[in-house]
Amino acid sequence: MKSKPSAAAASIVDRMVEAALGSAPIEATFVEFLTALRNEGVRVDRAYLAHPTLHPLHSGSALKWSVEAGLARENFVADDRDEENSADWLQSPIRHVIVTGAERLRRRLAGPGEMLDFPVLESLRRDGLTDYLLLATRFESFGSRVEEMAASEEGRESGMIVSFATRRPGGFSDEEVETLEWLKRPLAILVKVADQRAVAHALAECYIGRAAGPRVLGGAIRRGDFATTEAVVWLSDLRGSTELALSLPREGFVAAINDFFEATAGAVEAEGGETLTFIGDGALAIFPVEAMGVEGARRAALRAAGRAAEAIRTLNAGREGLPPLRWGLALHAGALDYGNIGTTSRHAWSVVGPVVNETARLEGVTKLSGEPVVASRAFVSALPEAARWRALGAFPLAGVPQPFEAFAPPHAGALKEKAA
Repeated sequence: MKSKPSAAAASIVDRMVEAALGSAPIEATFVEFLTALRNEGVRVDRAYLAHPTLHPLHSGSALKWSVEAGLARENFVADDRDEENSADWLQSPIRHVIVTGAERLRRRLAGPGEMLDFPVLESLRRDGLTDYLLLATRFESFGSRVEEMAASEEGRESGMIVSFATRRPGGFSDEEVETLEWLKRPLAILVKVADQRAVAHALAECYIGRAAGPRVLGGAIRRGDFATTEAVVWLSDLRGSTELALSLPREGFVAAINDFFEATAGAVEAEGGETLTFIGDGALAIFPVEAMGVEGARRAALRAAGRAAEAIRTLNAGREGLPPLRWGLALHAGALDYGNIGTTSRHAWSVVGPVVNETARLEGVTKLSGEPVVASRAFVSALPEAARWRALGAFPLAGVPQPFEAFAPPHAGALKEKAA
């Protein structure tokens, strides 16, 4: 390979540097890269780019592009062992390069030197492609499932795989191959930068929250950075978790907790709320008034409660021979302070203030009253049907100066109706 880039490669690198310094998604940048190649006379008719990533749901991502179909993204599901053992993967040139540690694989698909030793190459030839070039670049990145498998028989590492194919009679010229090989490392840098940006956003959203994550990435990282907002507060809790833990093996208990969170916090997210944190077997969430309106935030919380109740009923119907999951939910509303709390070196994004404390205490009323869902006057009073909610009485709550009024939904089917 030439030590210096060709004129075509040098022109394209300038654009790639600008893309790496910007914030354009990798999809748009990859299409721009391929368009630039074609404008420089490098006849690429099909391209494929794949790399592992660190994401709660995906172990890797790939971009497929062709002149006819344009760009398509595919994500590889984390822990999908069936895909790893499929015949397509086991006979893939990508797997071959990963296993052998090769950095380059080229196959002529037509004419002298034709070699179709992988099934996908036969498919490419049927589509009229004449030449195939696959390039691999390894780099250190965030940990991923691929890296965890480095000690396995395939010994895979983090990095980028990119392939190019052309329909030009005779295939790629020597100069075109040199240009593509020279550009693979700048492209890998671009992919790594874009991936780490995407990983940061995915992890911030996963561990901090959909709304808080971007704020933290935007610079709100100092302890004491706080703001105030109006919101409906949701605090749900699993009843009898200690007894449940003693009656189940560890794996079964963890599975039950995750099922419970999927039913409750999953319902919050489905209705536009945001889960702020998991506290043991409880979930703290908010429905922002600024985004949803006073009544809208309450309606969303009630719909989420209906979804959660239905999901728990479904879970319990399938738990034959196992103890049922029982829950309690408190709904409150008011002004919250949200931001960074913690030590100088370890922060957590959270909400604080009297409304949060009152919600935590109010959830205990579900145990005292036997009602799975209770709400405060502040929550109920903004609903047109407030008069229909059942008053449960005023309860002394620890740390709250005055007895606290609690209400239950108008009737047993109310939450289900609200969710419909």
